[in-house]
Amino acid sequence: MEKRGISKLDLKRRNRMQILRVIREAGPISRVDVASALEITRAAVTIITNEMIEEGVLVEIGEAPINTEKLQKGRRKILIDINMNCKFALGATVDEKEVTIGLTNLNSEVLDKDSMVIDERTTSKDIIGFIIEKSNEMMENSCLTTDKVLGIGIGVVPSMWGKLKIFYKDGVLDFSNFIDKISSGVEIDVRCGNAIGLMALASNDFRNVNSYQMNQAFLHNGNQVNLAVINKNELSSDYLSYTYMIEKFIVNPGGKTYEGYPDGSVKAELSRNAMLNAFYDIYSKDKTPVLYEVTEGDKTKISTETVFAALMRGEETVKVVVDDLIAKYTVLINNLAIAHFAQKIILHNYKLNEKQFDYIKREMIRLVGEDIADRVVLSRLDGKNNFAGGCALVIQDNFYTRGGM
Repeated sequence: MEKRGISKLDLKRRNRMQILRVIREAGPISRVDVASALEITRAAVTIITNEMIEEGVLVEIGEAPINTEKLQKGRRKILIDINMNCKFALGATVDEKEVTIGLTNLNSEVLDKDSMVIDERTTSKDIIGFIIEKSNEMMENSCLTTDKVLGIGIGVVPSMWGKLKIFYKDGVLDFSNFIDKISSGVEIDVRCGNAIGLMALASNDFRNVNSYQMNQAFLHNGNQVNLAVINKNELSSDYLSYTYMIEKFIVNPGGKTYEGYPDGSVKAELSRNAMLNAFYDIYSKDKTPVLYEVTEGDKTKISTETVFAALMRGEETVKVVVDDLIAKYTVLINNLAIAHFAQKIILHNYKLNEKQFDYIKREMIRLVGEDIADRVVLSRLDGKNNFAGGCALVIQDNFYTRGGM
């Protein structure tokens, strides 16, 4: 007779997973408050957390601060938290211009990192070899045995899938060939995913804000514009693979055309090439003398830095184009905020400094008001820390989902 149900091991793992989730979102926290959040007995929480403390997964960090407004009799609450150095994670990200790789603890604190610049001449063998070599080197340098490392998570941006022979199979991204090649050179678990979603996960702040979990939209600017959505601390399933579908969104009805996309689409109006072409169209010694000067008469030197240099010197023709692009981005951001109830919109890989970002925010406030504009922030992952997306994947899959077992 076939037996059905959940095993004791699965139940134990599930209970531990739920406890870790609560601590991750609300910790440091007492056992009493964990029990209240999960609606299970204090005794059960005490048994489970004591076992996790013995294993080194959790740590006691002392008594809770006294709340003078709510003085309680009896023993003070003892706070517990996750031991962020009980395990470590390797991560790598492959984008159009470089491969980044790094080692972190569970709190994404970087212990080691490296990168390799790539171009169209770089082969998949070069990329795989670099990841394998640096993974082993970083573990050795930090004196980490395989049992202390959760694995390596690798994110690949959509525009690099073809180069690494990553294709769809039955509607799902198939990384098996790539994983097999990496696994042949490392003795740890290998996980892979769409880099955009993984970097969104790494950018997410899992802590509750006023007991509320924020929805977040993550916009990545590369050879493609990509979107990932975090819904209550989980990657939205709609954006696990198809992050580039954001390029079909319309930001300027009846605007520029691009084959296979609706008129006025993100692809036609806001892709990296589209934005560069907008400046190429006005670029000349007569129409844009300041921009012409700072780029030394070479339009290939047009960049965020040179455009804003001309803008800050009062180049009106450049300002018209910049403000038009900001207006289209504002339409996109407003739609994301409304469609996904996003309390935060994270801009990644836009290469903006503080002054440039302030200029953009002021324009957005003028167009849609502070409520929407104030939701826009720059990603905390700079270019060299993109590997944190891969670390986030392996930490999520091999630590939190497994209850730290």
